[in-house]
Parts: sequence; C-alpha cells; structure tokens
Amino acid sequence: MNDVDTTRLENFRQLRKEIRGSNEHLIVGIDVAKDNHHAFFGTARGKTLLKRLVFNNNLQGYEKLYTYVEAAKVKNNLNKVVFGLEPTANYHKPLGEHLSWTRIFLECQPVALAW
Repeated sequence: MNDVDTTRLENFRQLRKEIRGSNEHLIVGIDVAKDNHHAFFGTARGKTLLKRLVFNNNLQGYEKLYTYVEAAKVKNNLNKVVFGLEPTANYHKPLGEHLSWTRIFLECQPVALAW
C-alpha cells in the first residue's frame, strides 16, 4: 500500500469512528447512474429518513439533492452530512466535482465518501 492509499485508509477509519452512533450526522447514500441518481437518507443510528430521492445528473438535480439535504438536516436537527457514492464508470465525477466546488468537502475512497 502506498502513502496515498494509507492516508485515505486512515481518513476513512477516522470518519467512520466519528460518525458511528452519532446524533449529528445525516448519511446520504447515492446509487450513481448515467442519467439519474438515487439517494437514500438515514441517520448514523440507523433511522431511515427518506427511502428514495431520484435526481438528475446535472446542475438542477444537484440543487434538488442539496435542497432535500438541507431540509432533512433542519427537520432532524442534524448538522453534519456524509455522502456515500459508488464510483460507477465516470458517472460519479460531475456530482463529486459539484459537491467539492460548491458547498461540501469531498474525499474519494473505493466507495467515495464525503462530508
């Protein structure tokens, strides 16, 4: 394992430790596809908040996702967000870039994680 992989693994372990059992994290899992993504919202304690949000792989879709994320944070008194993305082909790149350029720090892992 090279230094970059070691750092990524350490960062992943630290993030996992931070969110496990947390009362302040919204977890958003995203199934990435070419045209439309499907998102699941839940808490670190296992509570389902939204089973499926379908949004387009474009700017309007990303804004829809962000609107739902902000609403879920407020409604459930959560102040941190973790995104889990499956890096499928290159379809995850526009969403990942949008998250990192606009509002959210993004760190890609084998299963891309962001907060």
